[in-house]
Amino acid sequence: MDFNVKKLASGAGLFFTRAVQYTEEKLGQAERTELDAHFENLMGRADCTKHWTEKIYRQTEYLLQPNPSMITM
Repeated sequence: MDFNVKKLASGAGLFFTRAVQYTEEKLGQAERTELDAHFENLMGRADCTKHWTEKIYRQTEYLLQPNPSMITM
């Protein structure tokens, strides 16, 4: 097992930074960064695309499941 200390420290630092930002926003000490309308539109489209892709994947997986009783040797 490869234990990467730098990657762990980097991840912990990023988590801590985001936790501080979230706390400051909730306590009213910092202004929340507003997203522009174009980016929010893209996020909505991405969510919709993800939803339909997962639905197609599930249906395809269901359709392609082999029937164990049809296996011949």
